[in-house]
Amino acid sequence: MITDPNYSFLSPAGRDFVIAAARFGAVSPSSRVLMLGCGGGAGAVVVAKEFRCRVVAVETRSGFAEEARGLCEREGVSHLVTVDAGNPFEAGYADDPFDLVIAEGGFLRPATRAPFFDAIERWLLPRGVAAFADIIYTTEQVPASVSQMYGSLKKQTLSEEDYQKLVKDAGVELQYVGLSPPSNWDNFYGYIMKRLNDAEGFFGSGAVRAAMNNEINLFYRMGCLKYIGYLTCICRKG
Repeated sequence: MITDPNYSFLSPAGRDFVIAAARFGAVSPSSRVLMLGCGGGAGAVVVAKEFRCRVVAVETRSGFAEEARGLCEREGVSHLVTVDAGNPFEAGYADDPFDLVIAEGGFLRPATRAPFFDAIERWLLPRGVAAFADIIYTTEQVPASVSQMYGSLKKQTLSEEDYQKLVKDAGVELQYVGLSPPSNWDNFYGYIMKRLNDAEGFFGSGAVRAAMNNEINLFYRMGCLKYIGYLTCICRKG
């Protein structure tokens, strides 16, 4: 059931995840936050408005960086948020580390997982906080149609145990782990359905519209929450 008709995040993690990470990291107006995979800027706007801190929001997917800049301007936080469309692993963030690093939904693709966990300690100040969210399998028995849609079992899509090992190997301490509630999936897919009417930008692509329609149909037809979940984790650098 959709519980938030104004939902505007590109994953089921949503506003609660971003706010929880910022509160856990004791973010204040003097803090600096790095948000990876910011989408249209919803998370960056929330953090900037709630905590009045400086935010670097990174998004490489087509059209989203401009969308995020526009949202920041309309919400009056463009002076606090810098939107970067470049490769974060080439940006030199280790030279000026952050108090909080958030990897929002969609950022932790197979190609970015290893570089993210390799870089995270260098990107954080001492006692800094990292938070990330990603889809996981919650069972080993996954129908072929589900694994084909959400990633090959044990390859593209991981389990909670896989992520716990990545966290440990990265040298940060896991402080919180949880799953987004089912209502957040409904909020997320409800938002995506609205965006599929876009004539341009990321969702203006026919291929994207077809893929998302197929994903949403499969999710509800197969009852995919029996097999998948949206993991949210908060870690602290020692």
